[in-house]
Amino acid sequence: MSQRLKQVFVTGGAGYIGSHCIVELINAGYQVIAIDNFTNSVNGNGEAPSLKRVEKITGQKVIFYQCDLLDKGSLENIFKNHKIDCVIHFAAMKAVGESMQFPLLYYKNNLIGTINLLEVMKTYNCQQLVFSSSCTVYG
Repeated sequence: MSQRLKQVFVTGGAGYIGSHCIVELINAGYQVIAIDNFTNSVNGNGEAPSLKRVEKITGQKVIFYQCDLLDKGSLENIFKNHKIDCVIHFAAMKAVGESMQFPLLYYKNNLIGTINLLEVMKTYNCQQLVFSSSCTVYG
């Protein structure tokens, strides 16, 4: 019996750090499911140009969903359709000046989005999380 590839869910996958992490995950033998809402990355009409480059570099297809962590229903559908083993969470808003102008927007996105992710992970018994917060806003 062949062992299935571990599936890693990467939030903020179309961003700089997310896309570079995805290259390393694929090269290490993981299957990647990535999401991004394009707040901090380039939107190519629902596709992520950075992930197209990842596919060219690795020769592997990246499963991608344009999804916002505030949309819990869409998040649940993704978890329902994939057996996700682990989450790497890069999705956050990070501009210091803007965070001071619009603190509630940052709290909503960074806190509520993360809570939604944790609740869906719990529902689907996904217990492994790497959380990369932006210290530029909080610390």
